[in-house]
Amino acid sequence: MRWLVIFCFFLFIAFIVPANNAQAQCISFARNIAKPQLAPFIHDGNYNATYMEEGESAELYKTFFEGEEYRLVVATVESLPKLRIRILDDQRNVIFDNADHQFAQVWDFEAKSTGTMIVHIKVPDTKQKSTVLGGCVAILFGVKANNTKKK
Repeated sequence: MRWLVIFCFFLFIAFIVPANNAQAQCISFARNIAKPQLAPFIHDGNYNATYMEEGESAELYKTFFEGEEYRLVVATVESLPKLRIRILDDQRNVIFDNADHQFAQVWDFEAKSTGTMIVHIKVPDTKQKSTVLGGCVAILFGVKANNTKKK
């Protein structure tokens, strides 16, 4: 029984430590590559970054406040194809689709109302290579500095 506990512990360490290391690398990627693209907007303090492969998709829920101006930055490693980014409202209506804007990775916008929106990211599946490509994807938000609200 003791050996089983020791084996399970080392098995746990073998899988968790590399996963945490990859996550840490993606956070570093977000901090060093994506964050500078927010300027002159002020970073909201959240580093949303993860490892993704071709064919995968992810969603991030974010609350925006009426009248505030925002910048969305999605950064990827160069080996990944251009990402498809869609912003959806809480009813899943498309607010923005970067496929209509030459697959832009940065989008500035003003929130027309307060509410939660969904950022849907899809890594296209190229199906042309025998090796699946993967790498870090970072999603960062900034708010416009000195934004004065109209009363």
